[in-house]
Amino acid sequence: MITHRLARPDDAQLYFNWTNDPITRQQSFNSNPVSLETHTAWFTRKLNDPNALLFVFDNETGETVGQVRFERTPVSDMPDETIISISIGAAYRGKGLASQLIEQGCAACRAEWGSAPIHAYIKPDNKASVHSFERAGFVLITKTIVDGSVSSVYSLAD
Repeated sequence: MITHRLARPDDAQLYFNWTNDPITRQQSFNSNPVSLETHTAWFTRKLNDPNALLFVFDNETGETVGQVRFERTPVSDMPDETIISISIGAAYRGKGLASQLIEQGCAACRAEWGSAPIHAYIKPDNKASVHSFERAGFVLITKTIVDGSVSSVYSLAD
């Protein structure tokens, strides 16, 4: 059984470790490592941002397994777009947890912000993420360019 809670200031190091995990960096649109100073400032801003929700997920034994983050971003052709991102701790990858985190995270996001489309931007070669999002009910809607890289855009409809 997976449970979640809102991220707290003392989760900054945990998020920093996930952010700089080599596989996470490889699948990110910006693959450069993130400094602790930059990360700490970003994390503090996100915790206080009314347009960001950061959830931490634990397994049945209380071990932290991953995070799901949502950001509401008004853009010209998709007002109030909500973007999801996810990280799974290295020790918990390949165990089928990602789709559970995505489903629970989306339910919690909608409970907080109401029903709206949620979009995931995924590099096409990131087969594990594509599979996890599809298992969680997301469908491919388009392709776009993010930071110079092709991105598949998946959507969870209302």
